[in-house]
Amino acid sequence: MVTIFQAKHGTVAYSSAAVTWDTAARLSAETFTGNVSEMKDATITLPEMAVEQVMLMGNSQQTIGINTINSGSSTGITPGYWQNSMLDYKPASNWKFAGTVVFTGDEQFFHVLGLGQSTTIVGAATATRYAVGDLNSSGNIFKTLVGCLRLTLNNGSEEAVVGMTNVVITKIGDLKVTGADGHWECSVEAECLPKDGALEFLD
Repeated sequence: MVTIFQAKHGTVAYSSAAVTWDTAARLSAETFTGNVSEMKDATITLPEMAVEQVMLMGNSQQTIGINTINSGSSTGITPGYWQNSMLDYKPASNWKFAGTVVFTGDEQFFHVLGLGQSTTIVGAATATRYAVGDLNSSGNIFKTLVGCLRLTLNNGSEEAVVGMTNVVITKIGDLKVTGADGHWECSVEAECLPKDGALEFLD
């Protein structure tokens, strides 16, 4: 029987400070600020690698099926002559995180990681006010922290973890009531560089 993960086996956690990854501990063992219990769904997009064909002068005898990307003749399936060419490897794209969050009555992880510097409002009851687009805080619409996101899938026997550090919250979606649940929710998107993400499987 194939071991699968269900929605109840997935958890999302975040940190608003740097998390040092090393080979002495699994990603799931690293200390994060807290779990994001109000996530309804989460989608992780791994970096994509694109290549482009570059045509070169001349032609060479090639043999299809020799298990090599280099030119040259060898024992294979179909010998023949083709124009010389090569593959130009493009940079890998970013890691991407997207999900839907149930809106609650307090700041959530995407507010902490994504919005600009807050202002404390005093009075009979204190409050924290956020503005969007304040260029004085970071030079960006959203502020940039060294925060991290982690998606952990653990069904008690198998474990898979995606870790993203130095994440940038790229989108905080519309705040709206959707679906039959009747609660307020919004979408969240984040990205990090290829070097700042990892996919880990428990052996």
